[in-house]
Amino acid sequence: MLPERSKRYAGIDGEIPRLILASNWQLALVALLVLALLFLIFPRQTLVQKLYEQESLDELTQSYIQNLYRADRKNADIGILLTRAQQDSLDIKTLEDRLLASVDADDTRQRTNSRIMLARAYEKALTGNPGEPERQRLTAQLTAILEKVSVEPISASMSRFFAGAAFDLRLPHLGLVFLAQVGDEEPIKTLEQYGKKWLGQGDYEVAAQYFLMARDQTADPDEARRLFQRGIGSLMAASRFKQAMQASDTHLGNLSGDAATLRYLVRTAQAAGEPVRAADYAHRLVFQASRSKRQP
Repeated sequence: MLPERSKRYAGIDGEIPRLILASNWQLALVALLVLALLFLIFPRQTLVQKLYEQESLDELTQSYIQNLYRADRKNADIGILLTRAQQDSLDIKTLEDRLLASVDADDTRQRTNSRIMLARAYEKALTGNPGEPERQRLTAQLTAILEKVSVEPISASMSRFFAGAAFDLRLPHLGLVFLAQVGDEEPIKTLEQYGKKWLGQGDYEVAAQYFLMARDQTADPDEARRLFQRGIGSLMAASRFKQAMQASDTHLGNLSGDAATLRYLVRTAQAAGEPVRAADYAHRLVFQASRSKRQP
């Protein structure tokens, strides 16, 4: 015998009633049980920790995190994890909307990840030749992050990253702070490299700043002389004659009695149109020569 429902024909006996497998409240209960089971198997903090430890996330995990973020946009960890997975495709505004609130978070992990991602985004945006107002805003934001990070203990790899960001932003003093945190034994070499970089780009004043800072870091006379002349020479090449002469006095240091440096300064002062200063350097040079002859 066929069941009563099988004997009915649509169109003759009307619409066939659908069989009810489960009521709405039963479905809701099942969903709650599944969520509770997932929560027990994967506690949120454990899950978040494991996701932070992964360098990259597969598409399924990204989709899962994105759904979590849609459900709770105030969850800083989820927002940071989602942003980290999507950072290469996000614009500055979206990155700032998601991360700026965590830049000063009490949680070290949130604070660190937010600062690194924003610093990279600001650096990338600055290389894209933005308009002057936007350039100033990006520079100010990146500088603020660097200043905050510089007073906190961070890993060696992070220190090197932020040092590079500071040097690229023309903040050599801040860059040296980060290098000091990792015990960089070659800050002079690093400063000179950046000096050459800016010199190659035609930014003579910034190049001079790096060369002269490198000069101040060394006590070796030969190295100090070379870097000193590169720094002063960069300012002269930019026709910053007065600035070059002022820098000469400021950074002369232990080269004040060096004959080769004094001869260089005599020529430089003459080229800068300062004969009185040139005569002073010449007088020092003669005095130094006389003193050398009197010594046994």
